[in-house]
Amino acid sequence: METIFKETNVLPEMGFQIDFVTMSCNSPLHWHREMEILFILNGSAILTMEGESYCIKPLDVIVVDSSMIHEVVYKLPQTMGICIHISKASLRRYMPDIELLQIICCPERLTPGQQDSYNRLCEYLKDLTQLYFVQKASYPFASSALILSIMAVLVDDFASMVPDAAKVTGNSQLSRIEQIFQYVEQHYREPIELQTAADQLGLNREYFCRFFKKNTGMSFLQYVSHVRLNHIYQDLLYKDGSIQEIMEQNGIFNNKMFYKQFKEIFQCTPRELRKLGQNNPYVQ
Repeated sequence: METIFKETNVLPEMGFQIDFVTMSCNSPLHWHREMEILFILNGSAILTMEGESYCIKPLDVIVVDSSMIHEVVYKLPQTMGICIHISKASLRRYMPDIELLQIICCPERLTPGQQDSYNRLCEYLKDLTQLYFVQKASYPFASSALILSIMAVLVDDFASMVPDAAKVTGNSQLSRIEQIFQYVEQHYREPIELQTAADQLGLNREYFCRFFKKNTGMSFLQYVSHVRLNHIYQDLLYKDGSIQEIMEQNGIFNNKMFYKQFKEIFQCTPRELRKLGQNNPYVQ
């Protein structure tokens, strides 16, 4: 899918990366050390984190805190937005303990006292969009100032303190989960057994199931299905071959279960997806 906005990096040493993009693909469960702010301009997306799914509509903003495992499904024919990654480590100069803050900001989880602050975040992001299109020489200064203003609102009204011990434990668990993500990405076309996955971490099968569900919000077998379905989704858009062939090439052989799960996750059938792709100028 072709991007209609170019990537724009703002002063990398400041720790900000601002991307104005057409979303090119879905993002199966993953995590990163940077905090992510997603602001939808056109289209919609479903973001899943901590086992809960949230629908993001135009001019909605959602924050995925650093090291939080999440998944994003973008709606065709196109979803455009701003994706901002902010390194908390780079913000220590302003707030030494910022990495001990957990930030939760989602339109579906707002408390009555957060609505005005949420509206202010949306206005800042609209201003950021306008700055990008005008592109004055002062853009790096003005956009950086807006990012800091956004962070000020998030810290004041959407943050809570996390004990240092919990942060250390969380980082250790994420490193182990990342091993499993990489293993599944390498072997999703093959049969994957629970015990084989548990062996990657040196855990027994029962403990591994509890460990994975606790840290990702879904069972391991659900995760494997999501990875396979996301690859099928992309292949249906960009590759030739029958639905059956693409399904089996990506490790799924149960037709009934495949069609049921595909519709649940992507809100359309495989045939409907292909039709959307054929009529979509952004899919080539």
